[in-house]
Amino acid sequence: MELSIKDRLYIPAFLPKEGNFKQFNLKKEILKKIEISDTERDEVNLRENEETKRIEWDIEKETPLHVDFSTDEMEYLKMICEKVSDEQFPDDMWISISKIYDSIAVN
Repeated sequence: MELSIKDRLYIPAFLPKEGNFKQFNLKKEILKKIEISDTERDEVNLRENEETKRIEWDIEKETPLHVDFSTDEMEYLKMICEKVSDEQFPDDMWISISKIYDSIAVN
């Protein structure tokens, strides 16, 4: 699955804060796979805008990350995408959620 920086910033925001031990471990592995390294942060100049308190980066320098999720991780992500379907999120977060869900549904 190809994930942009925006996707990788949004995934932790819609993952549940609670779950059983297996879900905790799946979430931990997913977060490890999508982590934005210090080198990548420097390359794209990832930073918080002091005035707007928004995260910004140079999208021209961004390279999507190819992530191979395990079957269990994909099932967990699919379940979470379905579970949050009635929640309120910004439109661009829904784009990321839809992208993830659609990628999993194809596999």
